[in-house]
Amino acid sequence: MLTRREFGQRGAALLTAAGVRLPMWERALRPMVAPASSTERPLLLGVDYYPDQTPENLWEEDARLISEAGLTNVRIAEFAWSLMEPSEGKFDFTWLKHSVEILHKHNIAVILGTPSAAPPPWLTEKYPEILMVNSEGMTVHPGGRRFTCPTNKTYRKLSLTIATEMAKNFAETAGIIGWQIDNEFTLQQFGRCYCKYCREGFQDWAKQKYGTLDSLNQKWGTAFWSQIYTDWRQIPVPLPSNGPPNPGLALDYDRYQSYANASFAGEQLVMLRKECPQHFITTNSVGAPFDTLNLRELFRDLDFVSNDNYPGFAAMFMEGEVTPERVGRSSAISHDSMRSVKGGKPFLIMEEQSGKAGQPSFGPQPHPGQLRLWAFQAIAHGAMGVNYFRWDTARFGAEEYWHGLLNHDRSKSPGFEEIIRTVADMKVLGREALESSYVAETALSFDQDCDWALQIQPGHPKLTYRDQLVEWYGAVAGANTGTDLIHLDEDLSKYKAVFAPVQYVVGARQAENVRNYVRNGGMFVAGFRLGAKDESSQIVNMPLPGLLRDVMGATLKDYVPIYTEKVGVAFEQQLAGREGQCGLWADLLVPESATVLAKYVGAYEGAAITMNAFGKGKAVYIGADLDGTSLSRVIRTLLEMAGSKSEFTSPPAVEITRRRAGGREWVFALNHSNEGQKITVSGTFTSVLDKKNFDRELELKPYEVVVLKRS
Repeated sequence: MLTRREFGQRGAALLTAAGVRLPMWERALRPMVAPASSTERPLLLGVDYYPDQTPENLWEEDARLISEAGLTNVRIAEFAWSLMEPSEGKFDFTWLKHSVEILHKHNIAVILGTPSAAPPPWLTEKYPEILMVNSEGMTVHPGGRRFTCPTNKTYRKLSLTIATEMAKNFAETAGIIGWQIDNEFTLQQFGRCYCKYCREGFQDWAKQKYGTLDSLNQKWGTAFWSQIYTDWRQIPVPLPSNGPPNPGLALDYDRYQSYANASFAGEQLVMLRKECPQHFITTNSVGAPFDTLNLRELFRDLDFVSNDNYPGFAAMFMEGEVTPERVGRSSAISHDSMRSVKGGKPFLIMEEQSGKAGQPSFGPQPHPGQLRLWAFQAIAHGAMGVNYFRWDTARFGAEEYWHGLLNHDRSKSPGFEEIIRTVADMKVLGREALESSYVAETALSFDQDCDWALQIQPGHPKLTYRDQLVEWYGAVAGANTGTDLIHLDEDLSKYKAVFAPVQYVVGARQAENVRNYVRNGGMFVAGFRLGAKDESSQIVNMPLPGLLRDVMGATLKDYVPIYTEKVGVAFEQQLAGREGQCGLWADLLVPESATVLAKYVGAYEGAAITMNAFGKGKAVYIGADLDGTSLSRVIRTLLEMAGSKSEFTSPPAVEITRRRAGGREWVFALNHSNEGQKITVSGTFTSVLDKKNFDRELELKPYEVVVLKRS
């Protein structure tokens, strides 16, 4: 089963170090190489296609059907290395050129994928040193995909060679519009490599970061357990030992692995810029809450972000009650985080679920309307286009049950017609709407350092950053005023409120940025464990919450993991409501200049929530791990205090977002429920797709999507 694991954080920036200031995302919105019948690049409404897995006598029929379906582009070749280089140094692109020619004849634009996610057997047999070593010290065997080391120079050279040959052969080929580098970095069972080449790379990275061993030893605190390093080559990787690893070393190793993957992609990026300057360049991944990589690092110099979207996995893997709103939020948080990676610029869905999906188990067929809902949800959150995965369902290989638009017998899938209608509706929206900006009044901190540091030392075995992030996101985004997922060192001034769940690691730059934001009138809301660690994963040597103590106006009497005690939370008048429950953790707060908004009830004494006036703004410390209902109510109240309230009233299963371009605004209303839902509106609106007018009330059918404009 494909395990979509976590994703990553800060390291040094290869691409800047390479001395190349690469074109920004706007290049992707300029006219590109377009199909023969158009003077303008197509809207990116396409499908992932595998001519390498399809008999050649079906290529012409496929191209005709793809075109007749209204799809504009395909992504191809990202897993076809063994066909393009059947033996080392022997290249054959004849079949691929023929496929591209057929697609171009039918006005289908092509995104080419470089194939380094799956090397051919001749390569691993000849160069076994390229194989990944997992976190248990086991060498990962070939036979799947993504089993290679991101640091190994031999594999980097061979990957760059095949990518370069592709670029030289297709730089001037009609119909090619862009490139996808590799495929889903680190998204597999083992997301990190711990081999000797990664150890050497980590040592070099650490030397570049710290300069001297004295500095490294001080930052990591290596005096503990006699770990003082006297030579750079003594530094290990965090493989199993008889005791937990040094937390500073372990956090830096996560950063290094993110850097290694980003720099691997960067080598291909620099080459593609040189060989194919007229093509856009991206790669695909998934967003929050998965974070094995620092996606800002990975996508920094790519033209735009590409996200992969499989909402049906919720039914397979989501724990607890699978409610419509939880399923909706699970995709929404991914879209919001991926949009935010490049400052809110529109992104592409490179893989969109088109039917039953998974391996070796798979989820159910989406209900009628869900495929349209899921695709439009991406658009509602800032996507500029959607590529469905995949055209024809594979009859062989590990993904035989990852269903496409065509069934195994090449008949139309149950969702085929719905997908085609969805694409047609997106074309009605047009380029202006699809390339417009997403409207976000609030922001949520999504910080990989905090996640990785908490995984290393969670304090409570059940406490995870991911769970807290998702819970807080549901409460914040549920207000339907738009939410970005940001780092606290970014510009915060445009947000009415900024939320930071489990901001375990706080650096000096982040603290000063938050301080200025609140001083100038913003509302900052933080959760428990705030500022406990510095960027080296050392506990701060000052009263908690450390660098933000003055902003929060409170300090900690103690912090307590909760196991068996029943701990309640009683709210003061400003947050009036029924008594809440404190789950896994309690920061026992002592107000200094802050006002108490809630107190603990039961085994522990102290303030549970405080609010501090700081400059022109307010800082709120939620020290209790509140139950979901209480957290949502508290956050909704705080949002209203900050002046962030939707003009629409809707039930939990309905999601409402806005996009804007110039003086025009589009409102997306999405019903994630299998039952009809009603929302109230202020003003008169017109449906963009069916031209109906609405005032005061709008009724949504099960899984219905409505796009509105003000009348």
